[in-house]
Amino acid sequence: VALPALLDRFPTLRLAVPAEEVALRPETADIYGVKSLPVTWDA
Repeated sequence: VALPALLDRFPTLRLAVPAEEVALRPETADIYGVKSLPVTWDA
């Protein structure tokens, strides 16, 4: 729900780094997923 709303609000939102460089949480973490997600957008 939040991601589509965010992309609607900021249509030029994109990754600031190559997808391969997106930092993930360790698999041993209670919640596995993205650790940080650097983005950029045009004003």
